[in-house]
Parts: sequence; structure tokens; C-alpha cells
Amino acid sequence: MKKQTNVRLLVATIGVGLLLLTGGCGSQKTAATSVEEQYIPVEVLPAAVQTLVETTNFSGKINSDQDLSLVPKMPGKVSSVHIQVGDKVSAGTVLFTLDTTDLQKAVDMASFGVRSAETNYQRTKEQIDLAKTNLERQQQLFAAGAISKAQLETAESQASETPLQLVQIQWDQAKVSLQQAQEGLGNAVMTAPAEGTVTAVNVKPGEMASSALPSVTLTQLNALNVTLNVPENIVNSLKVGEEAKVTIPSAEAQELTGRISNIAPAADARTMLYAIKVAIDNPEGKIKPGMFAKVEIATKSRSDVLAVNSEAIVTKNGKSLVYVVENEMAVEKEVTIGLDTGAKVEITKGLNSGEQVMIKGQTLVGQGSKVKIVGGSQS
Repeated sequence: MKKQTNVRLLVATIGVGLLLLTGGCGSQKTAATSVEEQYIPVEVLPAAVQTLVETTNFSGKINSDQDLSLVPKMPGKVSSVHIQVGDKVSAGTVLFTLDTTDLQKAVDMASFGVRSAETNYQRTKEQIDLAKTNLERQQQLFAAGAISKAQLETAESQASETPLQLVQIQWDQAKVSLQQAQEGLGNAVMTAPAEGTVTAVNVKPGEMASSALPSVTLTQLNALNVTLNVPENIVNSLKVGEEAKVTIPSAEAQELTGRISNIAPAADARTMLYAIKVAIDNPEGKIKPGMFAKVEIATKSRSDVLAVNSEAIVTKNGKSLVYVVENEMAVEKEVTIGLDTGAKVEITKGLNSGEQVMIKGQTLVGQGSKVKIVGGSQS
């Protein structure tokens, strides 16, 4: 009985040993497999030849080059105002009128002066015509010896046209005075010289209107511009006609496309900045002078250059590096960078077109690290 018990213990011991041996071998195999399958997941994009554009953002103010500040040609008391702020007017629309009482009196007096001068001219002409007829008779009598030389000279003096020339000048002057008076009367009615929107009305009935203050301001709102101020290191990179992206938050408008319409040839003496204007259309009239705008303008560009995403650049020990994938391994490459647009970076040296450049996971790898591409684009 004791012998059977010992045999059973021996069999159990051998079984446990075999089980432990088998389990140990399995663990070693799993660990080896884990080591073989270790890698760093990365995303890649191929280095490619493309055009890079660097843009700069500015803030500016909306205004109109076609603001018309209207003043009466002559001062006077306002009798009526026919418009208000916000009205859209066309050329010839009556804006306001001045009192015409004194102006009409001036016209009446000038008209009387013209009639008087004309009457004087006609009377003088008749007198000279009679004097010329008398001169012909006096000349015949003088030839016959019937009158003296002095009598002939008197007749010649009376027939002179000099007095007629003088009254002609007086008549012409009277006509000019009438024309001026009539123009003054006409100027009592202020009309719009062009199409526009009324943005200011500074006169009221009963008040005096003069050239000291614009009576009415008109603005053409369908075509406006943004005025910007740029530094000297940027102004020479801008060109008239170049496109610009314009955003006006207060107008709740979508991004607009404007064009540079003017570049100041000299800097402002106070700010040392150069004023430029970006023209924009305003077909819906939502944009108003005085609003602020954000403008994005291309200030640098490079064509046909090799470029990568800016996030691909890793800086180590003052060097610019990228990591590319070759045979599922990370390969470190030192590169020289050129234009940096923020999103893209120009590579001038150290990289070839088409190489798979890491854009994610690149900070986790080193030379020779085993990697696996899990995202991005490989072509």
C-alpha cells in the first residue's frame, strides 16, 4: 500500500513538471513574438513640387473715394430740404433749396438794366444814323463852298460811332450782370451731381447754408475700398491689381475678393508706413464706410519648389530634420528650409521629391526605428 502511494506521488510530480515546462516554453514564444511585432505607427505625405504662397494679414478701415461734400455756390437761408440720411439719389435730384427772395430781386434789377442799356443803344444808334445822313449833306455843301470847314468837322463829329461803341459795352455788361443773377437764382436749388447715398445732412429750413460746412454728403456705396498701412519690408512685394481676401465681420458678409487699387509712393511722415487701397464691390450695400476689415494679401511666393508640411520639420541641436520611411524603417535626414508659409515649408536641400515624409509620429522615432504607416498618403 505504501508502494502504491509513492508511485502516485512520483507520477503527479512528473505531471506538474511537464506542465510547468510546457507553460514556460509558451511564454518565451509569446515574448519573442511581441518583440518581433513592436513598431511605431506614423502618418506620411510624399514630398512634392508645388507653388508656395506666404500671406500677411492686415486690418484696415472701409471708406469711399467717391464721397461728395456739397456746399452751395453762394450763401443763403435754407427754405426747404428734400432728402434725409440713407436716401439713394440719382444725378439731378433736388437736395435742398435756398430762399430766392433777394435772388429774384437781383434778377429783376439786372433785367431792367439790360432793357435800359438796350434802349440807350437803340437811341444812340438812331442819333448816329441821322448824323451820318446829315454828314453826307454837309459834305456836298462844303464841296459847293456853302459851309465852312468848321461846320463840316462838327457834322463829322456828330456822325462818329464812338458813342455807339460805349453804349454797346454798357449793354454787354448789363447782359453779363443778368446772367450772373440768373445763375445765382439757379444755384438756390442744390441738386445731386452724381448718383449716391446720402450719408450726412447738415442743413435745416431757416438756417444759413454756406461753404464753411458741407450741407450734404453723398457717398457711392456700390464701390468701396479698404485703406491699409504696410511697412517698408512688404510694400515692394505688392502690386496694383493683385488680389486680396477681405473679411468684414460687422457686415456679416462672406469672404470677398478685392484688388489693390493704389499704393502710396511715399511713407507717412508720422508712422513711416505706406498707405495702400484695396477696392471691393458692395452690390448689396451691407458694407458701410467706417467699418473695419481684415485683409489677407500674398506677400511672397515660390513656384516649382519641393515642399513638405511644416509639421514634418523636427528641430534637434539647432538642425532641421525630417524622417522618411524606407523599408518600414525611419531614416533621419537633415534638410535646409526656405520659404515657410506656416502650413508648408520649402526644402532647398536634403530631400527628394516623392520620399515618404512623416507628418505624425516623427517626434517619437529615431534613426532606424521600426515604423508602420497607418495614415496619410503615400502617393
